[in-house]
Amino acid sequence: MQAEQLPLEPSDLGTLNVIRVETALSRYPVHRLAKKGSIVIEIREEDERGQTTLRWEVSHNSRYGQPGPLAYKVDTLIVNRRIEGAPRPVPRVIRLGSLRDICRELGVNEGQATRNVKKALYQNAFAGIRAKIRYKLADGAERSIEIGDTRYAVVFTGEKLPDGRTADAVYLILHDFFREVVNNATTRPLDYDYLRGLTPASQRFYELVSYQIFGALKHGRARARLAYSEYCTYAPQTRYFDWEHVRKQMAKVHAPHRKSGYLEDIAFEARTDRDGQPDWLMLYIPGAKARAEYRTFTKKGGTALPAAEDPKEMPELAPSPAPGQTGPEQELIARGVTALTASGLVREYPADRIEAKIEVLDWLLEKKDKRASASPAGFLVESIRKDYAPPKGFESRAERKAREQAEQERQRQEAEARRRQKQEQAREKAIQVRIAKHWDGLTPEEQDRLDAEALEQAEESLARSYREMAESRNPMAAGFLRLIREAHIKKLLGIS
Repeated sequence: MQAEQLPLEPSDLGTLNVIRVETALSRYPVHRLAKKGSIVIEIREEDERGQTTLRWEVSHNSRYGQPGPLAYKVDTLIVNRRIEGAPRPVPRVIRLGSLRDICRELGVNEGQATRNVKKALYQNAFAGIRAKIRYKLADGAERSIEIGDTRYAVVFTGEKLPDGRTADAVYLILHDFFREVVNNATTRPLDYDYLRGLTPASQRFYELVSYQIFGALKHGRARARLAYSEYCTYAPQTRYFDWEHVRKQMAKVHAPHRKSGYLEDIAFEARTDRDGQPDWLMLYIPGAKARAEYRTFTKKGGTALPAAEDPKEMPELAPSPAPGQTGPEQELIARGVTALTASGLVREYPADRIEAKIEVLDWLLEKKDKRASASPAGFLVESIRKDYAPPKGFESRAERKAREQAEQERQRQEAEARRRQKQEQAREKAIQVRIAKHWDGLTPEEQDRLDAEALEQAEESLARSYREMAESRNPMAAGFLRLIREAHIKKLLGIS
């Protein structure tokens, strides 16, 4: 069956302001895209023998925090632009400009913004990367690297540069592995002005989906494909497992690309991932802007994309299978934790600790607590590792069960007491009926004889008390005699 073909004749969208970015590291995540919270960045793939074929882990400095949205913009709009504009081979020292220059290029106000940009640069500089990856070189060959390092150091105005000079602006000192990558890896073009106008999440989506869009247009396929789980892993974004959350999350990410004409239409196909978790295949029909980019990037004499950008040659983005997962692992994964991280947590920490932190997360999310809602998976992982104390007002499942059981037992005992009381009242009423029936069946003479027998057989103290009451004409004497009489009738009737 012949594949559906796409027209490639949309009008150009004007001259594109192109930025070329290396394809070795940029496909992997470094930054948290959400404004608040934290997210675990950890990707691992294994072969059939269990050998690690790909590893990507990013850690951050506790003082400066995880690189966030501003750090992402600094990296992708400022650092990448300066590296692109540098001579080849790219030198070790790269001048970024003053903090005010950077703020103006980012379109943020000065003042507090300069302090924020400085912090963002520190966050990027201290972002530790542990990686084992393969990437394509510009000459078509492949290279493997296995490193544990940061990409660059930062020198601010007035500080010393490696050659002893005083810095007149902000400079980067590229570390060896990073410099090797930017000097040798294949690059690909992106629309720089389009990047600038996007939110971090939508920008990162553009960077990722553009691989697939190019492949669809190159091979005449009607639609580009990207799994929701893959996008969440490589963005990174919080991964949800129910359609309503997925729909709302991706609607925000897709909105600017629909508006710009980069995407003409979007569809979702429900599926499951390799771990059996709910997933969705996202299908995109490239719009006029995407086709115009393709024409510009591939026209003769233009900035053609290298063959390495064919999605068929890209590393598999789906999470690696994790057979034999335990209950705690599945619970962690269901809340957005990667399979690798979940497996490590289960090995390192006791099950009751993990279960307790999952309970706290679910409780906070139910209350829409901002501490957890910004990045549920990141909060959960940190709470397990750092053993966060339960928040005020939280009641664990075990505590709630004990409280409910105690309440049920109290209610049971109260009900039993009421039942016994009612039963005793009914029994006493029945006894009184029998006593009255027996008494009423006697003649006056027989009643007198029964009273005499009752007094004679009663305890001496009771009989004496009655006689004293009767002699003194105490009004309680008749009632006292009735008690003695009823006790005697019970004996006669065999009532205990």
